[in-house]
Amino acid sequence: MNSVDDIGSPTRASGPALFRVVRILGRQPGSVEQDRLIHILVVQAVGDPATADDEITVGSVAERLKLDPSTASRMVSDAVKSGYVTQTPSARDSRRRVLGLTSAGQGLLARSTEFQQEVFDGLVADWPEADVREFSRLLVRFAESVERRL
Repeated sequence: MNSVDDIGSPTRASGPALFRVVRILGRQPGSVEQDRLIHILVVQAVGDPATADDEITVGSVAERLKLDPSTASRMVSDAVKSGYVTQTPSARDSRRRVLGLTSAGQGLLARSTEFQQEVFDGLVADWPEADVREFSRLLVRFAESVERRL
């Protein structure tokens, strides 16, 4: 029942396939401890290279992670207490705090990015290189589309 033919067409099969992948990857034991996952989400939001010129605030983190501001605030506070994120006064608005990564936060960001790439590379290791390149291009495009729409 997992083949494209069972559902009718590749495009009709893609939605259920996406959710199978999410379900399976979300259950992988030992990938990341839950408390570290929160820190990883925060350092990825703070360290997003697409926003290098912007002031990253708790509001920015909430927006990027699609969370309510109070949840983002608790997550950022925990990441600050754990030594991954710094808070400094904003040059634009003294009521706001600008977030940055500590060296530990930069290390966590680098390790998490490397881990994510290793998982992806392992999953497509037996694919032809041209397929990997095309799938990678489309996956990045898909992720960008999801971020814009949600």
